[in-house]
Amino acid sequence: MHTNAKERCEACGARMTDWRISPDCVLSRCPDCFHIKRDLQRCYAHARKHAWGGSSFFDKIRTYLTMRRLNGLLPGKKPLKILEIGFGSGRMLLKFLVRGHAVYGIEAEMLEIDINERLKKEGTLYFGTIENVDFPEEEFDVIYGIHVIEHVENPETLFKKCCEALGKDGVVYFLTPNGMSKGLALFKDAWWNLEDPTHIRFFSDKSVTTMLHKAGFTSVETGSPIWDSLTLEINSMLRYFIQNSKKHGVLENTGIKIIDAVLIPTVFVIRSIYPPIRPTLEIIAKKT
Repeated sequence: MHTNAKERCEACGARMTDWRISPDCVLSRCPDCFHIKRDLQRCYAHARKHAWGGSSFFDKIRTYLTMRRLNGLLPGKKPLKILEIGFGSGRMLLKFLVRGHAVYGIEAEMLEIDINERLKKEGTLYFGTIENVDFPEEEFDVIYGIHVIEHVENPETLFKKCCEALGKDGVVYFLTPNGMSKGLALFKDAWWNLEDPTHIRFFSDKSVTTMLHKAGFTSVETGSPIWDSLTLEINSMLRYFIQNSKKHGVLENTGIKIIDAVLIPTVFVIRSIYPPIRPTLEIIAKKT
């Protein structure tokens, strides 16, 4: 490891070190909290040309599983005020709207996908980056972001805004790629989370906990869910053999989507046997 004297960890302040995971990919990693930063000039990793590189079918599965998880975390009172950061097409927010909750969303419009028309009419939506958009003057019961905090330029600003906007007994919930996943060390620059050129950092449980405490949260819980990003290991394996520079990446190939669907049960088995390979970090934060 080579110490990068010019770069300090944005989470804990330690000097970052170079981590060469392949001849074409060098990441900056903190030796203390294992936080990872990515510079595309040093780690392009055969990335696709667009932030969107998923599948509408697999996204519906993710939405269903994530909604089940969020429903278990919702405060008991109703209706709730719910804010989603990076709402995309608005699929999840719409589900909360239909259930009678007041919904708000912030979107940087990175995905270039259509937003649900009902959500446009009945939700309160803001467009722009988190650094440039003022949070609504509300006290929210739930604030969440699904695979969004790895994209923002200044997560410290995001976490502080979330803490200030959270009401009494409220909860913040994030899913993000896990920088401690053994999949990164195994697949190296073929790790599917590196395919997205807008993934500029990967949190560890320690680094995100440190940053959330600094932002004012008093309770932070982290975990690695078995059910998120179910195609990641399969797509990472396939990227070993496919040097993909298409706009939408490896999943632009219909045949690969079929392979994913067939092999998902195998992924569950592998993740059950070897939890460290799970690719997602789950974060639940509260303030008192």
